[in-house]
Amino acid sequence: MNPVNPGNPASDARPSRRELRRRELLADIGAAVRALTVAEGQPAVTMAAVAARLGVTAPALYRYAPQGRGGLLDLGCASVAHEVSAALRDHRASLGPDPLDQAVGICRAFRRWSLDHRAEFALLFAHPADHLNQLTLRSDDDTDGGVRAEVIEAVHDLAWVFEETMLRLWAARAFDVPADGTLPAALRTSLTGYRDEVLTRARAAGIAVDSIPVAAISLLLQCWVRVYGLISLETFGHLAHIGGDPEPLFESVLEELTRFAGAAPTRTPGPEATPEATATTTTAATPEA
Repeated sequence: MNPVNPGNPASDARPSRRELRRRELLADIGAAVRALTVAEGQPAVTMAAVAARLGVTAPALYRYAPQGRGGLLDLGCASVAHEVSAALRDHRASLGPDPLDQAVGICRAFRRWSLDHRAEFALLFAHPADHLNQLTLRSDDDTDGGVRAEVIEAVHDLAWVFEETMLRLWAARAFDVPADGTLPAALRTSLTGYRDEVLTRARAAGIAVDSIPVAAISLLLQCWVRVYGLISLETFGHLAHIGGDPEPLFESVLEELTRFAGAAPTRTPGPEATPEATATTTTAATPEA
């Protein structure tokens, strides 16, 4: 499945050797950016520093990141997004078949990963929203060496982890929501296209969901905004003023999700194994000057 457009048959075509090498190079650049960010912070990410890690000259990098430092940070963002997606999928697979357990479990796992990888979280989610919007709007422009497509694919891939999980939850436990006609017209209009796109991806992924009300999409998005909002505030240190452990507040949001799904609130878990993402240690393919 192609996370950007899983319903596109062209996406299943076998990539050429040249394309595979290009993807490998972009992944190596992203991994180098991530390593620099973790070790020294985002200000340390420069063309010269990344080139030194890869054993090439800075001008050689411009063949793969023509935008300069901004392109490097984009590739670092993509590297982290792919890693988190894989870690969450692995963790979800370990949680058993109950879609509610999976939905709650990956939210907990995402919080744990975020707190354990604060530099990577900032690299991924402190990306300016208007920049990512421009990437999406101009996704058919390949003059950037493939960076734009790489970032879009990675960000959509991460979003799909949560979307897929919530769709499977809806398919198993369709909960009561208001009629779509009761929603404000502007909200209904803004979410209808997104709902249709999600359903298209669901069919391509073999999820047995023929339809889902816009009101359910709105409710699930509100849950996600609260989950992500709390994780973001805690990860960036903006909940320190409450003077206590933020976990009970986070668990209260998850309990609300279980109530939506018609189940009893889940208990706060004790220490558990969490997905531990590790940096890739493969030998970097070297861009030729």
